[in-house]
This record gives sequence, C-alpha cells and structure tokens, in this order.
Amino acid sequence: MRLHFTLELENEKLPIDYRRKVISYLKFCIEKSDSDFYEDCYGIGKNESKDFAMAVYFIPETQFCKDSIYVRSKKMVLNISTPDAYVGIQLYNALCSQKFVWYKLADDNAVRMVSAHSEKEKVITQRRAMFNTLSPIVIRDHNSETGKDWFYTFEDEKAADILKRNLKSELEGKFDRDISYDIDSLQIEFIKMKKVIVQSYELKIACSLGTFSLEGEQYLLEYLYQRGIGSKRSLIFGYLELI
Repeated sequence: MRLHFTLELENEKLPIDYRRKVISYLKFCIEKSDSDFYEDCYGIGKNESKDFAMAVYFIPETQFCKDSIYVRSKKMVLNISTPDAYVGIQLYNALCSQKFVWYKLADDNAVRMVSAHSEKEKVITQRRAMFNTLSPIVIRDHNSETGKDWFYTFEDEKAADILKRNLKSELEGKFDRDISYDIDSLQIEFIKMKKVIVQSYELKIACSLGTFSLEGEQYLLEYLYQRGIGSKRSLIFGYLELI
C-alpha cells in the first residue's frame, strides 16, 4: 500500500531536521485517531522496526540553507509505503482524521494535511528489479553489547552484508518459513549512488541515495519494495520507487 499526503505549512521556514517535525505530526494524528494503534507503534518499549517507510518531497521552489529549509510553496508531500494493509489503513485514517486541522510545531510554524490519495503499486514479476531511493538508505551496524551504532554507506565493502544481516533480524517471523537462505542469496548492486549526511534528531547520519538493483526471489523483492530497506525507515528513510 502506497499513500501520499499533501501537507501545508503556515510559513515557509523549516529546520534542517524537518523529519522530527513530520514524525511529531504523524504521532499526533495517530494518537488522536486510535490510542491502541499508537501504543502498538510508539508505546513504552516499542522501539522495534516498523513495517512502513516514508519519504518527504518539497514542492518547489525550495532553498536549503545550513540550518533551515525555505519551502516557498509552503507545501510538501508525505509518502508512506507498507506491505501491511492494516497498518496502511490505520495511517491513512489517522491523517485524514486531522484534515485541515493545524498542528503547531515548536518553531513558530504549523502544519496540516490538505489532501490524500493512494497509488496503485507496480508488480514485480522477475528476479531482478531496479529502484530509486526517494529517501536515503540508512545502513546501521548496531553493537548490542555496547549499545553503539556505526553507519555505513554504499562506498563501504561491508554495506551489502550489513543490510542483509539486518534483514534477517527484521524479517524473522514475518513469513511462514525461514527465509534466511533467500536473504543470503539476495544480490545488491549499487549503480548510481551518492553519500549524503542527514541530521535526524541529535544524530548526523551518513546515508546512501540514488539507484540500485536487487536480484533474488520475486516475493522478497516485492516485499522490500513495499516495506522499504535499511534502518530507521519510519523516521523518513528507506522509501523505494520501482523503475
């Protein structure tokens, strides 16, 4: 399920860490719409990977400065993709429940949702597919003993292996059989990528943005197309467009 929401800003200035503002607004909408679903997503101890990815597109003209973004149109599009119809419907209902309602941000700005629509998903029928990243891919190597994270990009030799290792953990129990072998067999080819540094909350994260391909089992490619790839997808990362 792929959803698109047009958001309107009260004024054109946003902080460079705009992602946390959008997440704050999304959480507000979910909590107002369904407190149980909010607890499932963001309740105490609910830090596990979520089954959706997001991307934000600023409607031109947009000026990026060191600490701020100026969205001259005062409009942006929030894209959400999920393989779970229940999650998609909950997110759609949550934002639509606050249509035309202003939500105050902490920096003398406000946001509201003004239109929503869904997109028919493309179908992957072969064992190889190419994707554009509409939001950067985060490749995170988490050390459970120290609690520290290391972030890699497509330039690193370990990048594909870390992505696949994380997929094994994230997709455990999502299917009715062990898919570890299919993940191990997945071929990831970075075709035309660039390294970007993104500020997300207190972190500056090295990410990968551009075009890449996946070759493997058709069901797995389709699932990743719907779910996104990489870490922190629900924080506006890892959203994929099939090309």
